[in-house]
Amino acid sequence: MPGTLRTRRGLAVVAIGATAVIALAACSSTSGSTSTSSASSSSAAASGTALTAVSTCSGSEDNKTTFKLGTFLPLTGSLASLGPAAVAGAGQALSEIAKAGGVNGTAPCIISTDSSDTDHPTIGQQNIKKLLAAKVGAILGAESSSVSEAVLPTVAAQSTVMFSPANTDDKLTGISPWYFRDAPPNAVEGNALGQQVVQDGNSKVGILVFNDSYGTNLRNSIQKSIEGAGGTVTYGAQGKNQEFPSTETNFSSEVSAVLATKPDAIIIDAFDQTAQILPALASAGWSMKKVYFVDGNLNDYSATKGIPDLTGAKGSTQGVNPSDSFKALLQGWYQKNENGKVDAWGYAAESYDAVTIMALAADIAGDSSPASIQKNILPVTGSTNGTACKSYADCLKLIKSGTKNIHYEGPSGIGPLNAGHDPSSGYISIYQYVGKAPSKFLNSVKG
Repeated sequence: MPGTLRTRRGLAVVAIGATAVIALAACSSTSGSTSTSSASSSSAAASGTALTAVSTCSGSEDNKTTFKLGTFLPLTGSLASLGPAAVAGAGQALSEIAKAGGVNGTAPCIISTDSSDTDHPTIGQQNIKKLLAAKVGAILGAESSSVSEAVLPTVAAQSTVMFSPANTDDKLTGISPWYFRDAPPNAVEGNALGQQVVQDGNSKVGILVFNDSYGTNLRNSIQKSIEGAGGTVTYGAQGKNQEFPSTETNFSSEVSAVLATKPDAIIIDAFDQTAQILPALASAGWSMKKVYFVDGNLNDYSATKGIPDLTGAKGSTQGVNPSDSFKALLQGWYQKNENGKVDAWGYAAESYDAVTIMALAADIAGDSSPASIQKNILPVTGSTNGTACKSYADCLKLIKSGTKNIHYEGPSGIGPLNAGHDPSSGYISIYQYVGKAPSKFLNSVKG
């Protein structure tokens, strides 16, 4: 969630606004922060060494005999600050795969491309065609739900696997037999956030939500969770026609209307409109300690003019808070191979796991063709109650010993992928604001 706020999109854009991810990176170093990650169990993590990058595919490799990974990640555009974490996660995973002897005994290779964002659709379209022309066996990406939906028909038509580490829009559930994701969908976040709000002692909740498929989709899940926990939505509920247009810039009437219902807490379910909503709430005397954010606006507002002190406000975002050891591992890889630094950790664990899962699927099949990978992804994640293993090397040992039914349990902490190719369970992390940044990690809620 880096420097720019999340832009408006017809579908939910996975990647949280850029600034917030930077803030979330900071929260991982807060004392007492914990993680559900099992990354420390990997052989590379145990050694603490940063592995080297794998080779770039020449294009002539046969995807049956070589695990050819295409990455389709945001290297430019409004989501670019999310790129390094995903690149590092994928790179570390591939390096561990190569160190363990490769996929079916052959070293993997990679073709890296830029997905950019929905404001630059030509970039993504051109690079997807590049990956398909190179006959990659699987594609990691995109991070934006709307970018994924835009290119997925082209990918599916070529019968190629597309595995997103970050897509959250509920509409993508079961959209194609060739599409998978290991980030929890909006329904999981809504469930976790709604429970958190009620557990904090708020029984009457107002929701300021914009009229966008992301906003209303997430609102519906939040409302269901609040009501299921015994609370009520006093404003902004489904069917009340109280959503505001995405182009709204003056929120005095919306703020007056939600406050008139005397809520205990207010959830802001929006994107960049949040920068106008917060001053309006403060001007009306509302306590920021009773404000809740969603992944679309859980940003660092330190550099945004007019924003009040947000200390005590809370918000949710998909995924685990990675362990310090896992971050150090990926940081070492990125510094050595990309000569840079990872400042934002959103979806790093999910990227690492997605690559590992696809490689293990190819190992079980005995070849790396897209069809073979596609067929075995669900079983690798535990859908058939296989033998648990926590790293590529350990899982590969099981496969070589004749145990084809395995269950890879990686640092993202997801449950087995279900029939809709979504995680059957996943973690939502809750953060609290200190000043104007969500820099205090509170807990991860499994939904």
